[in-house]
Amino acid sequence: MSDRRDPAEARLRDLLGAWCREIDEVPVPPLVDPARAVDVVIEALKAKKEKDRGRVHPPPDGARTRPPGDVREEAV
Repeated sequence: MSDRRDPAEARLRDLLGAWCREIDEVPVPPLVDPARAVDVVIEALKAKKEKDRGRVHPPPDGARTRPPGDVREEAV
C-alpha cells in the first residue's frame, strides 16, 4: 500500500496541529475564584431557606386541609 497523501490535507493537518499547540500554550486565567464560588452558593442556599420559611398561602382553587364546619372553627 503506497502512502499517497493529498498535499492540501497534509498542510491542513500541520496548520491545525500548530494552532492546537499555540492554544495549549496560552495561560487561561481562572474565571471564578473557587472560595468565592462556595460563598455565593452558601448565600443562595440561605436566601432560599429564608424565602421558604415565609407565610404559606392557601391554594388558589380554594381547597382546604380541613372540611368546612370543623370543630376548631366553631370554637372561635
